[in-house]
Amino acid sequence: MNLSIKILWIITASSFFNACHLSSEQGPVGLKALQKAQKKGKLSTDEYTIIDITKQNINKYSKPSVFTSSKRPKINYSKTYSDAVRQYDTLTLQVVDTAQEGSLGPGNGGTLQLGPIEVPKSGKISIPYAGDFKIIGKEITEVQKEIQQAYSTVFNTARVTVGRVSRIPLRANVIGIANNPGQQTIDREGITLADLVAKSGGTQQEPFTCEYILHRGKLRYQLNSKDITSGNILAQDSDILEIRRSSDRSVTILGAVNRPGSYPFPNSRSYLDDFIGAGGGFREDSANLSGVYLFRNTPSKTTDIYRFNMRDPEGVIAASRFIAHGNDIIYVTEAPLTRWNRTIRNILPFSQLSSFNGLAN
Repeated sequence: MNLSIKILWIITASSFFNACHLSSEQGPVGLKALQKAQKKGKLSTDEYTIIDITKQNINKYSKPSVFTSSKRPKINYSKTYSDAVRQYDTLTLQVVDTAQEGSLGPGNGGTLQLGPIEVPKSGKISIPYAGDFKIIGKEITEVQKEIQQAYSTVFNTARVTVGRVSRIPLRANVIGIANNPGQQTIDREGITLADLVAKSGGTQQEPFTCEYILHRGKLRYQLNSKDITSGNILAQDSDILEIRRSSDRSVTILGAVNRPGSYPFPNSRSYLDDFIGAGGGFREDSANLSGVYLFRNTPSKTTDIYRFNMRDPEGVIAASRFIAHGNDIIYVTEAPLTRWNRTIRNILPFSQLSSFNGLAN
């Protein structure tokens, strides 16, 4: 059952029981009314748990939400940045013969220049007088050492220098609510997804209110801001990082507050009283401070209902320490006198009309 439908049913059931008598527990979702409704079978106890928050149990129930991100992305290190040789790198090779009369040319400095040499997909290059070399994945210094050893068996006075003149850059795309979305270059070792976000100018809203979808090849990973900022997930060629507004980083506040509505988290960890403040605080003329409720869906498809008595200083402290979760619904009940006055205002026009009709007759 949808949470909003559940709340509507609870309010209806509670109003029915509240109509029987007035007490400090009254309100559209009075605790005693809910408990009575459960006992009489109006509400399934399997679907709802009602918890009165006190200083004795606040630590038990005030827990950070657990974000279940998908498994950690797999990394293909051949697609991450490395100084090692990779396909399509362009290399040059210079061989200098230091002998007075060497085979590469007369006198000191006889040289052989080779290149540019584009590294093929096979990763194998052929060097005159030295043979074939498999070089993909090897550092330039390692390639140079191998060719030097091969030349030394033929020209023991030869000195080899290998250089890289160009390479095709690795690129990833950042899309969504980045300040400057677009293609980003992976231009040094250790570039992570967090670096890609920074290169894109950060996010348009607080990072902790965003969710991140990593498209890597045919795989898709859902990540949160903690995964991005502290996960050290290496970026790789052709990644697409999609940044979205998180669907579960807001709380709705209803009832006797000045500005009911849905509000985003002001901080990465936000509390019940943060959202009461966002809603403009309680309506002084109508709020029942002993009936502040927080509705929360659980992973087992039930609803926990937390009640706070904010007439009591301990209740105010509890509200400042109770951690909110995404998609929580806060409901502030109305004082009994407010509902009575509303009832009178609704009845009064009909009673006046009846009196007028009596005079007319």
